[in-house]
Amino acid sequence: MAYDATQENYPYADFSSLYLPPQFAAEALGLNIQTLKAVERDHGLDIRRVPRGAISARAYTVDDICKIAFLRREKGLTKGLSRPITISMFVQKGGTGKTTCSVNLPMELAFQGLRVLLIDNDPQADASSMLGYDPDLTPEELEEMGISGDRAINGHFGNLLGINNMFPPMTLEQVIKKPFGEYGPHLIPAEESLDDLDIALGAANNSDFRYAAHIEKARKGLLPHCDFSGYDVIIFDNAPSGSLITRNSMVASDFLVCPVRMDRFSFRALSRLAGKLAAFKEDFQRSPEIIAIPTMFIKNRPRILANLTRLSELFPGRVTDGRLFFSEDYSKALEEGVPIMAWKSGSENSLGAMRGVFSEVLSRIRSTVGQG
Repeated sequence: MAYDATQENYPYADFSSLYLPPQFAAEALGLNIQTLKAVERDHGLDIRRVPRGAISARAYTVDDICKIAFLRREKGLTKGLSRPITISMFVQKGGTGKTTCSVNLPMELAFQGLRVLLIDNDPQADASSMLGYDPDLTPEELEEMGISGDRAINGHFGNLLGINNMFPPMTLEQVIKKPFGEYGPHLIPAEESLDDLDIALGAANNSDFRYAAHIEKARKGLLPHCDFSGYDVIIFDNAPSGSLITRNSMVASDFLVCPVRMDRFSFRALSRLAGKLAAFKEDFQRSPEIIAIPTMFIKNRPRILANLTRLSELFPGRVTDGRLFFSEDYSKALEEGVPIMAWKSGSENSLGAMRGVFSEVLSRIRSTVGQG
């Protein structure tokens, strides 16, 4: 990884016309080309063909790949989870790759046949911006620029919670974004007024449990305006802070995924987190499982290897064996407005490493909650 995840001016990539070659689609699904063709034939899928030199070739969108993954799961060829889960991406330090993981992990889970909802729980809205949505401009302003007004954000999680009339009530259909289409990960975006949700929560009863209570009811289909029953996984992207909205997401979560840059400042943040989790368990009678991911990794650097050893000692058995390596690919993909999991120019050090790490994250989740 080599980027500043808070940089502004993300391009407005059109994922519906982002075409990926058959080999990319097959590798994303863990298949070979022949099996991919057989799946398409068995399900009557008509994959578009695009010109490539003097010939035409099959071309896949992210939604095509996610649809194939979903159909394979429907047929029993892949497994889901024994129950729905909630994940919080969190570490109290910026620049660790947290938002990049928040945007790309849902894609890998969708490629494995899971239905995923990403909730941007950070008023800075970096996850929303990385997926091509603008937290600052109105639909009219975007359309004047020749950009679809759908890229504007007109609601966030606070509009669904309904706390103290702080935000106008909205339905999930009014708030939700589907950057890749119906089968890809869905998004509840954020914008700066989400910051006011901290104030609303502070004035509410049971303020630390409002997210958890809402998600539990929404998953059971008990909230007509907000039905989460179709999602296997909900992922929160959080600000690197101890705000009430961040704490709410942690209370609601089964897992904390913590991307940790291999430097001493990130270790300070994670060391503080270790202490907070002990108090967290006592205060809330909840103890989410930690999965720590080493990021910005550079091979054969003694200092980095020493930090990795310290991380493993701090969280024994909770650190992924795979690492996310330092790579310029992340900056290049970001310049094109494309998450690395959908960037066909990705190398083994970027795309390959991320696929491996997120596959390991899913394996750890399955070993904890079981397959379904």
